[in-house]
Amino acid sequence: MRRGVLSTGSLVLAVVLLLAVNILAATVLGGWRLDMTQNRLYTLSEGSRAVVRKLDEPITLNLFFSQKALRDVPQIQAYAARVQALLKEYVEQSHGKLQLKVIDPEPFSDAEDRAVQFGLRGMPLGGPGGENAYFGLAATNSTDGEEVIPFLSPSSEDTLEYDLTRLIYKLSQTKRPVVAVMSSLPVNGSIVPMTQQQAPPWAVIEQLRELFEVRVLSSFDKKIPDEADLLILIHPKDLSPATLFAIDQYALRRGRVLALLDPYSDVEAPPRDPIMPTMTLPKTGSDLGPLLGAWGVQMPDGVVGDREAARLVSFREDAPPQEYLVWLDLKSDRFDSKDVVTARLSQMYMNTVGALAKKADAGIEFTPLISSSKQAMLVSTQGLDKPDPASLLRDFKPTDQSYPFAARVQGTLKTAFPDGPPEGAEAPAQVLKESATPANLILVADADFIYDRFWAQIGEFRGSRIVEPFADNGAFFINAVDNLTGSGDLINVRSQGTYARPFTVVQAMNRAAQEQFRAAEQRLQAELQQTEQRLSELQSSRGDQAGPLMSAEQQQEIARFQAERVRLRRELREVQHQLRQDIDRLETRLKFVNIGLVPLLIGFAAALVALTRGRGRRSTGERHVTG
Repeated sequence: MRRGVLSTGSLVLAVVLLLAVNILAATVLGGWRLDMTQNRLYTLSEGSRAVVRKLDEPITLNLFFSQKALRDVPQIQAYAARVQALLKEYVEQSHGKLQLKVIDPEPFSDAEDRAVQFGLRGMPLGGPGGENAYFGLAATNSTDGEEVIPFLSPSSEDTLEYDLTRLIYKLSQTKRPVVAVMSSLPVNGSIVPMTQQQAPPWAVIEQLRELFEVRVLSSFDKKIPDEADLLILIHPKDLSPATLFAIDQYALRRGRVLALLDPYSDVEAPPRDPIMPTMTLPKTGSDLGPLLGAWGVQMPDGVVGDREAARLVSFREDAPPQEYLVWLDLKSDRFDSKDVVTARLSQMYMNTVGALAKKADAGIEFTPLISSSKQAMLVSTQGLDKPDPASLLRDFKPTDQSYPFAARVQGTLKTAFPDGPPEGAEAPAQVLKESATPANLILVADADFIYDRFWAQIGEFRGSRIVEPFADNGAFFINAVDNLTGSGDLINVRSQGTYARPFTVVQAMNRAAQEQFRAAEQRLQAELQQTEQRLSELQSSRGDQAGPLMSAEQQQEIARFQAERVRLRRELREVQHQLRQDIDRLETRLKFVNIGLVPLLIGFAAALVALTRGRGRRSTGERHVTG
C-alpha cells in the first residue's frame, strides 16, 4: 500500500516538475536557440547586427499575418513562426530603435485596408466573398520612408535574413551611393525582335536600383560622372580610345571599378555581316584593350574547361547528358573564404568563362576570388556557337593549373595613356599618370553569369516580378558593388547558404556511369563508321553490276552490325541498371542510418542504463540481507 502511494506521488511530482521546467524554459529561455546547421542559417549575422546598431531613427516593422485564415496551412504557419522569431531578434539587437507589430488583417477590416494600402499581396482563399489572406512586411521610419516585402514566401527562406536586413538598411539611408553602368549587353532592357515588346531590365540591375542610384552610360560616352561612387563595366566592347581614356582617368582618380569582361558571351547576339546582313560573324570578346595591361592584369585567349566543375547537359532530346567542360557548377571550395565578397557564397553557375592572371612585372596585389580546379585547361572559343561536349572531352588535357575567374586588384595603377589624351577625348583639368589613391578593383572574366536564367527563376505575381535565386550569382555581383561603394554591413548576410544538400556520392556515381555510357556510345559510333565504310567499299567494288538488291556479303555485314548494336545496347542497359542498383543500395543505407540506427542506439543506451540500475538494486538488496 505504501509502495503504491509512493509511486503515485512520484508520478505526480514528475508531472509537476515537467510543467515547471517547461514554464521556466518558456519564460527564461524563450529567446535562446542552439543553431547546429552547417551554415548557421538561424543565427543573426554580424552584418545584420551592425545595421540595426547604427540606426539613428526609430523604424516600425508591421508584420501582417492572417493567423486565423492560414491556421490550416502548416507550411505557412511554421514559416511565420520562423519570421517572427527572427524579427524579435532584430528588435533585441536594435536597443529600442526597432518596434515590431504583428497584425492579423481579418477580411473587410481596417487592418486589411492598411495591408492593401501598403501594397501587400493577398492570397485568395476561394470563399464566396473573395476573402484574401496576407503574409507580408511593411516597414516605416520617422519621416515618410516606407519599404515593403509584399509576400514572405517559404521558398525564399534562404534569403530571409538578407531581405529583412536590406529593408531596414534602405530605411536608414539618407543618401544612396551613385553607380554608373556601361554595357554592350541589354542589361537595362530592350525590345524583343520577335514580339516587338519591351523586355525588362536584368534582375541584378533592378536589385541595384533598390539600393543605389544607377546612372546608365553609353559605350560612346567620353566622360564618367564625377559623382559616381563606382563604375560598373559589363562586357565593354568596341570602346573608342576617348571612352577608354575616360575609364582610365576615373580608375586613377576614384580607384573603384567593377569590370565584367568576357572572351565569349553566350548571351550576346552574333553580329551581322554588314555586307550580307543575313549572315552572322564570329563573336568577339571584351578585354578593355590597353587598360587591363596598365592595371597589371592579363586575360589569355580562350575559355576555361574544368573537369571537376563541368555540368551535365544535353543539347538533344535523344542524347543522354554529358559533361560540358565550359559550363561550370562552382561550389564553395572554389571561392576565396577570406574575402568578404565571396566568403559566404555556396554555389555559382558560370558559362564560357575566361581566365585572369597577374602580369609578371606588375606592382599590384592580385587576389583570386573565384578559381577553377587544377583539372582544367584553356579551350579555344572557335566552335562554341555549336556546342560539342564529346569533342571537348576527347581533346581534354588538364594543365594541373588553377585559373582565376574573378580577382581583386589593389595598389597603385599606371595610366594606359602615358603620351596624353587620345584624339577626341575630353581631358579633365588634371590628367593623372598614376592612381591618386590606392585602387580597389574587382575584375571578372565573365559577364553572362548575371543574366537572369543563369542564376534565378523569374516569375510574376499580380504584376510584380518575383526573383527566386537557385545560385549565388546575383549575390556575388551585389556583394562586389556593396564592397566597392563602402557599404559592407550587408555583405555578411547576402547568402546564408541553400537548404538543398546534394548527394555528392550519388553525383560521383552518376558521373562514373556517364563515363561508361560515353565509352559504349563511342564504340557504337566507331562500329557504325566502319560498317558504313565497308558497305561503301562493297558497293564500289560491284561497279556497273550494282542493283537494287544487296549482295550476300552486304547482308552479312549489316546483320553482323545489327547484332553488335543489340549487344552494345544491352551493355548500355546493364550500365544503367547497375547504376540504379548502386543508388538504391546507397539510399537504403542512408535510410537505415537516419531511421533505424539512431533509435537503435538510443534503445541500446536505455537498456544499458536499466540493466546497470537493476544490478545496482540487486547488489544493495543483497548487502541489506547480509547485514
